Amino acid sequence: MRSKGSPERTGPAALGALVAELAAKAKPEPYDLTQGGTGRRKLAEDAGMSVWAVGRMLRGETLPKVENVYGLAEALGADEGLLLDTAGYRNRSERAKRTNQPVLSVVNSPTPEAIADSLGITHPFVRKMLISSITEAIRLQREADQDEADGEPGGTAVAR
Repeated sequence: MRSKGSPERTGPAALGALVAELAAKAKPEPYDLTQGGTGRRKLAEDAGMSVWAVGRMLRGETLPKVENVYGLAEALGADEGLLLDTAGYRNRSERAKRTNQPVLSVVNSPTPEAIADSLGITHPFVRKMLISSITEAIRLQREADQDEADGEPGGTAVAR
């Protein structure tokens, strides 16, 4: 069981598993997430979420809204950074690289995976297509930006 350090996997399934693990260990009293238990309702209430949203999150179907991750962290007595990293809302290694740099923006660019998660795209083929398209668009934009920086007018990026 993993409860500290950098998450090995990210996304809805990883967050659902982590929240279930943390709920079982919550203090002063664990949340009973078993069928017929009242833990989902109590966790939803404590985190400021709907029971439906908690259920879908625990099953790994969806991610909660970012603001609800903070409520979950408080309800579970967990590190909000771990929950955010596990959800894929931020990248721990990227944050570490920027530690000594000035803050240029309060908004981090979402990863293609986080975009797919936020849109609720779970079908493997559709998800792969979306992530691939976003990744290619980012590559083309960077290439166009580099062309402009090199003095080539109009950005000549072409899909390959």
